[in-house]
Amino acid sequence: MDATTATALTPAARQLGAVEARRLLRHPVYGVAVLYLAVFGVSAPFQDNGPPANAAYTVVCLDLLLVYAPVTLIAGNRIAAATYRRRVREPFDCTPVDGRQRTVAAILGLLRGPFVVGVITTLVLVLIGAFTTPSTSDPLTAVYQRSAPEYLQLPALVLGAGLLGVAVARWLPRPGALPLAALGLVLEFLLLYQFTDSMPTRTWFALWPVWVGGTQGMLPPQPAHQEMWHLTYLLGLGVLAGIAALLRTPGPRRALWMAATATTAVTVLAGMLQLRP
Repeated sequence: MDATTATALTPAARQLGAVEARRLLRHPVYGVAVLYLAVFGVSAPFQDNGPPANAAYTVVCLDLLLVYAPVTLIAGNRIAAATYRRRVREPFDCTPVDGRQRTVAAILGLLRGPFVVGVITTLVLVLIGAFTTPSTSDPLTAVYQRSAPEYLQLPALVLGAGLLGVAVARWLPRPGALPLAALGLVLEFLLLYQFTDSMPTRTWFALWPVWVGGTQGMLPPQPAHQEMWHLTYLLGLGVLAGIAALLRTPGPRRALWMAATATTAVTVLAGMLQLRP
C-alpha cells in the first residue's frame, strides 16, 4: 500500500469503522452508566432533588458528563489498543487496512457510536429541560434551560474523551498510561473549574460546560457568544487529540501537521474570545 492510499479514507476503513462502533457500544465498561442510573433510581425517593423534572434533568446530565464521557475515554482507549496487541497483529497485517486506517476506523467508530448516543441523550436532556424550573426552594436543585447550541458541549465532551483515549493508546501503549491521563483530567478540573459569586477567568478553560453546576448549583444562562466560543474550544481540543493519534501512525504527515496548526490556532483564538463578556 503506497503513501497516498494510506492516507485515504478507504471503503475498508469505513467498514471497519462500523465494526468499531459496535465494539465500542458493546464494551462492558458502559455498564457503569446503567449501574449509576439504577443506584440513583433506588436512592431518589430518599433524597430531596427538587421537582421530578429537575431531578431527572440532573441525573441525565451528570450521567452523561460524569459517567458516559469518562467510560468513553476508557472504551476508546481499550478498543484502539486492542488492534495493536501481539495476538492480533498478524491477522491485521494480512488485511488491506494498515495502522493509519485502523486509527481512522477507531475515530469513525467513536463518531458513529458513542458520539451519536451522546447527541441522542442530549436531545433527551433538552426535552426534559422544557419541564424544569429554576424556581425552587433549594438553589442546588434549580435548573436553567439552555439553548440547543449550548447543549452541543455535552456530546463534544464525549467525542473528545474518546479521541483522547485513542491518542493515549497510540502514544503511550503502556500499562498505567490511561489512569495517569484520567488523573491529569481530574486535576485539570479541580484547578480550573472553581467559582462562587463570580466566575474566575480560568473556569472557561476547564474541560467542562461552565454552567453545569458549582457550589451554588447550576448557573443562570451565560452570554451566548462565550458559550459558543467555549464549544469551539472544546471541539478544537478533541480534534487535536484525534490528529495526534493519526500522527503516531505510518504514512504522510504534511497534511496532518497543517491541520494540527490550523486547529491549534482556532482553539487558541476560541480560548481567548470566550473570555470576552
